[in-house]
Amino acid sequence: MDNVKKPENLDPKQLKKKKIIKISIIVGVSLLVGILLFVGYWVYFRKGNNFLSNLKQKPSTVSSKIANKLDGRKVDTDKANRHPLAIMVENHPDARPQSGLDKASIVYEAITEGGITRFMAVYGPYDATKVGPVRSARTYFIDWVQSFKAYYAHCGGNLDALDKIKTDGVLDLDQFAVGDKAYWREPQKGKASEHTMFTSTDKLYAVVSSKGWSEANNCVSLKFADAIDATKRTFGQDISIKFSSASYDVSWVYDKVANSYKRTMAGTAHNDGVTGEQLKATNVIIQEVNRHEAPTAINEQGWAMQTTGTGKAMVFSQGVQTDGTWKKTEQTSRTTFYDSTGKEIVFTPGSFWIEIVPPDVYSAIKVTPLTQ
Repeated sequence: MDNVKKPENLDPKQLKKKKIIKISIIVGVSLLVGILLFVGYWVYFRKGNNFLSNLKQKPSTVSSKIANKLDGRKVDTDKANRHPLAIMVENHPDARPQSGLDKASIVYEAITEGGITRFMAVYGPYDATKVGPVRSARTYFIDWVQSFKAYYAHCGGNLDALDKIKTDGVLDLDQFAVGDKAYWREPQKGKASEHTMFTSTDKLYAVVSSKGWSEANNCVSLKFADAIDATKRTFGQDISIKFSSASYDVSWVYDKVANSYKRTMAGTAHNDGVTGEQLKATNVIIQEVNRHEAPTAINEQGWAMQTTGTGKAMVFSQGVQTDGTWKKTEQTSRTTFYDSTGKEIVFTPGSFWIEIVPPDVYSAIKVTPLTQ
């Protein structure tokens, strides 16, 4: 046992050699571990096969916008689900140019008294800082209000309309009750006072909030599909509607590039009073509705219209004319539109103008194909 060499008795050269070997082994093992870790990182982390890699990814940029029920366009969720608001706007020549119609999702136009047409603009996803001139209610407009269960903004009304608002439980925003909380006048030299009343969607929604009314949008949506490619669109049409006198002649001319119909009134471009831009619509509907004279109990002259049931309709969208029918089963149901085969029409997301006309006006509508 005395002849066995102890570690401390090893030759210095041997000790140095052993040390070098140990260091080499350590370095080699470290390199191997490093390579394995790198391969593991590449396979799992870079390829997203480990939940930790997902934590390193950037937050999702997927849009939260959804289609609103009124016109099918995608907007922020809070605006898409906002309760509809209907506002009466007059169309006497002295009331032009009107303000805020360009921000409405849907505009109804129908004859009131004396051949004068009147608008009902339905808002939801888009706000208008100025709408008007605001005018009075009529019974048939109330039936269309109830199609959306909308809040109803107007400046008074004939006796039948005011009675109907009460009996039908309309969510009423009459100017005579709301006052300057939501309405104001803009007097202009040479204009009668009935042409000077205005409002805004913000002010009206603020009044609604103070009343504690439901703000959910429970109306039924029409069917929508994305617009076709511009190369597949036709040149479209020039649509002419003669409501009564020349002051109320309407024309809609299709713009293939913009994929919308531009509106003229009384032979000139119908422009918005705030922006100065010509009014346009993505979808134009001409709806034939029977009517009869219906003076009120205090002998106010006016019309009653057949707002429920069925009748003829022309639909224009993306330069294509579809002849068919409309159907509204009851006062609170939304009007739907069908082609000649009975299939429900699918619309392009965007604004609507619905022209309500009696049979004699409907039969005289002129549609001229455009060639360029």
